[in-house]
Amino acid sequence: MKKLIVGVDIGGTFTDIVGVDDTGVFHLEKVSSTPTDQSLGLIKGINNLTKKFGLDNSVIKTVAHGTTVATNTLLEHAGAVTALITTKGFRDVLYIGRQNRPSLYSLRIQKPEVLIPRSLRREVSERTFHTGEIHVELNENELIELVQDLVTIGVESIAICFLHSYINPSNEIKALQIIRERFPSLKATISSQILPEFREYERTITTVINAYVQPKMEKYVMHLRDRLNSANIRAPLLIMKSSGGMMTDGTASSNCVFTLLSGPAGGVLGAENFAKISSHKNLITCDMGGTSFDVSVIINGKSGFRNEGEIEGYPIRFPHIDIATIGAGGGSIAWIDGGGALRVGPKSAGANPGPVSYSRGGIEPTITDANLILGYIGERLAGGSVLLDLNMARNAVREQLCTKLHKNIEEAALGILQVANASMIRAIRKITIEKGIDPRGFAILAYGGAGPLHAVEIARSLNIKNVIVPIAPGNYSALGLLVAPIRYDEVVTMVVEQKELCIDEINNNLSILYEKAVKEIERDNFKHENAEYSFSADLRYLNQDYTINIPLETSKLNETHLNAAISSFHTKHLQEYGFNKHGDPVELVNLRLSVVLLENSINFRKSELILEESEVNTNKTSRAFFNGNWENINVINRMTLKPGMKIVGPARIEELGSTTLLGPMDSLVVENDYSLLIDVNPRLIELENQ
Repeated sequence: MKKLIVGVDIGGTFTDIVGVDDTGVFHLEKVSSTPTDQSLGLIKGINNLTKKFGLDNSVIKTVAHGTTVATNTLLEHAGAVTALITTKGFRDVLYIGRQNRPSLYSLRIQKPEVLIPRSLRREVSERTFHTGEIHVELNENELIELVQDLVTIGVESIAICFLHSYINPSNEIKALQIIRERFPSLKATISSQILPEFREYERTITTVINAYVQPKMEKYVMHLRDRLNSANIRAPLLIMKSSGGMMTDGTASSNCVFTLLSGPAGGVLGAENFAKISSHKNLITCDMGGTSFDVSVIINGKSGFRNEGEIEGYPIRFPHIDIATIGAGGGSIAWIDGGGALRVGPKSAGANPGPVSYSRGGIEPTITDANLILGYIGERLAGGSVLLDLNMARNAVREQLCTKLHKNIEEAALGILQVANASMIRAIRKITIEKGIDPRGFAILAYGGAGPLHAVEIARSLNIKNVIVPIAPGNYSALGLLVAPIRYDEVVTMVVEQKELCIDEINNNLSILYEKAVKEIERDNFKHENAEYSFSADLRYLNQDYTINIPLETSKLNETHLNAAISSFHTKHLQEYGFNKHGDPVELVNLRLSVVLLENSINFRKSELILEESEVNTNKTSRAFFNGNWENINVINRMTLKPGMKIVGPARIEELGSTTLLGPMDSLVVENDYSLLIDVNPRLIELENQ
């Protein structure tokens, strides 16, 4: 009997499912998301997929899941009633934050809302020095009394962050044990398990976010596990981490802060895999779904990686793929601001009610409605499961935009797309040009339901020559979940100036990281013998604020290895900041270890894309709005395309879950792996420059 590995990505509008059987064949499904209970859409999609291909749910051997539960909980400020317990004198670290300002000269800067009010930020007697020496043991009676008071007033979750616990977590561990013994129903998070590295504010806020979203995330994972069991799916449930690796559902329930960028990470993993098996090694990934537009950069087959970032103004410190996200998806709503200018997003119609053309009660025009009006998409989405109403879309644009903008319907719809595209272009510039990367040397890899629809115009504006549309672009993030390995990330802080570095001390800490990773792997019932271990170090110039992560050649360093790492730091500092100072001393800050278990991922090199026979329709013609006029265009079903075939625009290529749009004189060729390589016609740019 065939076995099936299933990847599920839940977006704001659609839930995407990809199943790959043990012969390497793809099976795809797409259903509307169910925001009130995401597991409903997930189970429905899996049931549809298995029934469609005559399979039983019992054949599923793994479910890999990308989730936005933690992200949405944080963004909507819908987390648990959370308290913070910290060292005496440090209850206001969370409020003080950092001195750096996002806009230095603005008088109207608003800090993000503090997740825990001062009344729920409590102090306890304990103290650890920066050397790791415990100066004051934890006052256990004081802690018990304090927690009892918090429980009485309704606190559901507690974040514990003691001073210098990254170097010696003894007092934190003791506090956690006491809370679990005395208050077993209370959720508790300690910083030494979430982020055992220095920087007091970042460590505190990351721990607080974990505690804030944990009850909802844990409830979701348990609820999903029950629904999977009820649907006769007993397979392990794996959750995508922000770092591009998978973790068990049990780990995700307790360390849920690591899933904050879980959703878009799957697509980037799919892009990395694409770069490995194709000749296209430098890619800009453009993932446009129903609510957001996510962009990342693949250089020489590897995605960018960061150990710190920001979500809605909150700094986060944990390993994650470098992804820029804006509120520009198919459901993003067009509106007129106070100055009379057309704006698009970030508010989205989501899955319910969805765009106006969905006929589900939406009244505000969206990007999807504009694409429908201009003939860039047809009146059937998701393989025909969603029928679009053109008249409703036109009426909404006419009533809400045309009069205010003094434009006709086509001009207003085109304006929606131009504004949206401008926002997406700025996102690409932010992650390329602002980091010293010339986007003209890259190809755009477009996926998501609307990515291939907008990618050609975006590429034209950036003077990028090629756009690539991989197989199954509408389900690509779900597909990427299936190539993601199990991953573990460990860190230890070791702040030492270059002249005082001790090789033996470094190697000892690297051994500690290795042993910690092995214990976690064995805890999750995986085998560590075939794992890949990658050690690295965070380095900086002495007294500099920010670090650069530098790979280490081995887990047992000698002077040659150390000097090579320092030399690499100087080189990378020049690349990232435009200068370096070889004569200045370098400082070690953190040692890191990343472990991947590759036996749980698959390679799609030999896979074939299989859809229902009913999806293979004859090609036809339609009309679309280009250059101020309506033109006849070819509408081509992607399932009819074979390697080597060429198409010249204007054309619309349709498939389950996505549409690719070619403008006049754009052209594409179908590559051997069935991806579409589009040659973007720069004619419009040349005319503008003349």
